[in-house]
Amino acid sequence: MKKYHLAIIGATGLVGETLLKVLIEENLLDNFEITMFGSEKSTGKIMIYAGKEYRINFLNEKINFKKFDLAFFLAGDEISKKWANYFSNAGAFVIDNSNAFRRENFVPLVVPEININLINEKTKIIANPNCSTIELVLALSCIKKVAKIKRVVVSTYQSVSGAGKEALFDLKNKTKLILEEGISNNLISYIGKKLDSGFCTEEDKIMFETSKILGEEINLCASTVRVPITNCHLESVFVEFEEDVLADEIKGAISGKNIFYSDEIVLPTDLASSNDTFVFRMRQFGKREIAFFVLADNLRRGASFNAVLIAKHLLNKNFFNEHVKN
Repeated sequence: MKKYHLAIIGATGLVGETLLKVLIEENLLDNFEITMFGSEKSTGKIMIYAGKEYRINFLNEKINFKKFDLAFFLAGDEISKKWANYFSNAGAFVIDNSNAFRRENFVPLVVPEININLINEKTKIIANPNCSTIELVLALSCIKKVAKIKRVVVSTYQSVSGAGKEALFDLKNKTKLILEEGISNNLISYIGKKLDSGFCTEEDKIMFETSKILGEEINLCASTVRVPITNCHLESVFVEFEEDVLADEIKGAISGKNIFYSDEIVLPTDLASSNDTFVFRMRQFGKREIAFFVLADNLRRGASFNAVLIAKHLLNKNFFNEHVKN
């Protein structure tokens, strides 16, 4: 089997560690020779996956970027802005999990079940959407097949792992290293930075990204809340349609790859090691409105699994071979 060269930038973070698990689960690890990159303090650290040792490297301009076919960027906006083009300009595909490129017109924002067709052999930078956006658009993409959406109101209840390892330390130890209000036995009614509009950056991401992914302007208002659990994001969604709908018809439309409707209540504890998205507790509210909950694992479906699905598409289309030829 031919092996391609893969760089994982941010390998020691929560998403990086989860990504490696997903690569193993999806039987993709043998397709790649992997080079891992982390922070300066992580340089030299050894990580072991599937019985193989990987040494953490530190990014610098002396690296031979031309040897890489694919790079996963999982280390935040500033790292992506500084280094992603080094890989893409050398011919590698970049799957970026940060917010660095999501608003760029030339960069596709991809949820594979919805718009994988935006990727071709010349698409060198591919943006992975926000974790909360992914589960929302998976549900909306099914629903809008039944009737045209007039407006959406979503409130998210997002786990602490979405803010990284130090935030989980805050939760466990009742500290305020990352979440300065304190998250232990607490709720924080904004995520990211507060904007002049009154919204926060997380809400702004969801509102912008949903329309870009679905390929149409969605009238959407988002509110985001950080809650004191370790994993999974729950969303309460209200949808108003342009025409009359029936809840049962909407339920029937929520059937696709990796998304399911459940008549039972689904809990974060039910989703251990799951890459699936669940819609549940659907309620009819008037002739043209429905309400429901959607739940997914933010580290898996909301980040690493989505990125791996994109990588599988690149493999299946032999786009890496095009890189080798060029």
